[in-house]
Parts: sequence; structure tokens; C-alpha cells
Amino acid sequence: MQEIQIIGRIGKDAEVKDFNNNQVINFSVAVSEKFTNKQTGEITTNTLWFECAKWGNNTSVAQYIKKGGQIFVKGKINNRAWLDQNGTPQVTNGINVFEIELLGSKDDNQAPLSTQQRSPSNAPIIPPANEQPFEPSSSGKEEEHDDLPF
Repeated sequence: MQEIQIIGRIGKDAEVKDFNNNQVINFSVAVSEKFTNKQTGEITTNTLWFECAKWGNNTSVAQYIKKGGQIFVKGKINNRAWLDQNGTPQVTNGINVFEIELLGSKDDNQAPLSTQQRSPSNAPIIPPANEQPFEPSSSGKEEEHDDLPF
């Protein structure tokens, strides 16, 4: 299995959808890294976006997955290739999520929450759900992300 662990910023508030007695939480995460060009000294930021899907019937954590918050995500890589309207090949970085831990909001007033037993005693415990395939947005089009103004 190809497993991935990321820490990043939530790009949009979580959406919960129902599918035949099962639910999925969909959200996006931006992971950025800064580096300095040794030749020019210019600082450059490289950002990767991940479309995340957490399957299971306990979706209470979705209310805490808010744009700008910091999050840890662990899951299975599920990338998807597609063609845009101009016929240009595109790739969506997808993750079928096993574990979520909220690390804080952009205001830092949010207590950490986790989907594992190691979460604080006041946080809801959400057991990992059975793995389900990554589902793209219902529109069939790739969603655009605005720059995150932290």
C-alpha cells in the first residue's frame, strides 16, 4: 500500500455527503515548502494541493475542518489523471484518509482533535472507517483553489 502523511492548511471547509448508508467527508489540504534559490537568493514557495476523502458514518469531526486550519492527514495515495476542457492532461492528488488530527485553527483558538485514541480526552474519538475509493467533486470538474491568505 502507498501510504502518505501530510501536515498542511485546510483549503476549504469540509463537506459531508451521503452514499448508500455511508458518509464521506471531503476537504482539501495545501502543503507548502519554502526554499531559497542558491543562484539568485530569491525565496520561492512551492504548494501542493491534496483532495482528501474520509469515509465512515461518524462525521462529527467535519464541523471542525475549517478553511485555514492546520491539519495532519494520514491515508492512502489515490491520484487521478484527467483532461481539462482544453484537452490538457491534469493530475489530482487524492488521499483516502485513515486518520485526521486537527492541529489548530488560523486563530489558534481550536483545541486539537484526532481520529485516533491518542487524542486529548475532550476531543471526539472517531475510529478509522473502512477504506472507500476517492470520489471527485460531483460537478466532474476540477475545483479551483484560491490562494490561502493566512
